[in-house]
Amino acid sequence: MDASLYVATAGQRVLKKQLAIVANNIANSNTVGFRAESVEFRSLVSSKASQSTSFPAIGGLQPSLDQGAVTETGNPLDIALSGKGWFGISTPNGVAYTRDGRMQISPFGELQSLEGFSVLDASEAPILLNTSAGPPEIQKDGRIVMNGRIVGNIGVFDIDKQNLMSRYTNSAFLATTPGVPIPIGDQTIISQGYLESSNVNPMKELTRLIAITRNFESVSAVIDRADKTISKSVNELAGN
Repeated sequence: MDASLYVATAGQRVLKKQLAIVANNIANSNTVGFRAESVEFRSLVSSKASQSTSFPAIGGLQPSLDQGAVTETGNPLDIALSGKGWFGISTPNGVAYTRDGRMQISPFGELQSLEGFSVLDASEAPILLNTSAGPPEIQKDGRIVMNGRIVGNIGVFDIDKQNLMSRYTNSAFLATTPGVPIPIGDQTIISQGYLESSNVNPMKELTRLIAITRNFESVSAVIDRADKTISKSVNELAGN
């Protein structure tokens, strides 16, 4: 059978995955701390036929580490990172890493994400605050001050993006290796009363969406032609 049918079918699967990723990026263009993703491709080579044939395949998903726009909210429990790094949150699946700085204080004084996950300090321990002391003052270096006293610090972790394994909620990622705490206040700072927006470029994603759609249509046309050729050959053989 013509290998082009198999190659085109494999290409169609890859394009469908790419289409889903781009659509998800566009859908989250207004999600706080969201990181746009792109698809890595790899080639699988088969030597079973008389000539080696390369098949397109999905190699992995890569989040963009570009900085999103930082906007002021005035909420003391909103914080934004400028520079590299991720906040750590404790989830049932382990530590997840996020740029979503929307936080809350539980009735028991624990600093949490909006989803109710513990926000971690540099030692990956939960942060406990005095609920009667008013809103915390969060310094640019991550130190938390209440009533003039330092009561904790917000951890910021560095991770090689190759080790970011999968999404956990829209804006967080699980990793294959633990994040490494990094010093804050020089290349990376925390801004209280601000949030980092999604780093999705909607116009760029729409351009990609159009290109993927056209490629998908071209691959579908190849499959249709190959299918018609096979059907014609079968009918001719049956007639003989």
